[in-house]
This record gives sequence, C-alpha cells and structure tokens, in this order.
Amino acid sequence: MLQIFLDTSVLSHDSLSQLSTELVDRVTLGDEFLLSVLTHFEILWGYKKAGLATARYESLLSRLDIEVAALLQEDAITAANKNSHRENLVDALIAATVSRYDALIWSKDADFLRFLPKEKVVIV
Repeated sequence: MLQIFLDTSVLSHDSLSQLSTELVDRVTLGDEFLLSVLTHFEILWGYKKAGLATARYESLLSRLDIEVAALLQEDAITAANKNSHRENLVDALIAATVSRYDALIWSKDADFLRFLPKEKVVIV
C-alpha cells in the first residue's frame, strides 16, 4: 500500500478527469490518497475566488476517502531547514508533510524535486 499526496496542480488541472480512473483504481488496490492542509486551503481558496461551489471537490474527497493531513510543528521545522525561497515556502511545507508520511507526491510541476528525493515525486 502506498500513501500518495495530491498537489494543487493535479487537482486544479483539466487532466483531473483523466486521472480520476487511475485514482479509483489505485484506491481499489489499497493505495491511500492524501492532501496537505495547505493544498486543501489552496483549492478551497481558488473555488471561492472563482465564485464556484465546492460540491464536486468535496464529493471527490469523500468518494475516495482522501484524508487532509495536518501541518505539524515538525513540518515547519523541516521546511525551515530546506533551502527554500519566499516563492516556494508552501511547497517546502507540503514536502515536509509528505516526508513525515514517507509518501509520494503527484504533481504537474517539478518544484517538489527541490525538497524531496526524485523517487518520491511523480510528475503526472
């Protein structure tokens, strides 16, 4: 069983519908999907800014039993020790949470390669 975090870029991208079958297949195999609380915030904030209802997003979380992982003090300490720049502080914090879970992260961009080993980052 793998634990896999979904990045904001995956959840907000048009290809989410293409990934939905793979998500369901992976859950059926026993893999577990998670979101950082920061990703969850970014998605909710984006819906709010766009004036959209969050029902489809919340339904996805519910149907796939996607857990929202809290940000802990140890994540802040880990992220603070990374060589991050102001523009990627959120990514550093998300990566610290992914590390704490010893999980993978699926993303559309390679930013997480700055903070995680390449075998922990899946570019989708």
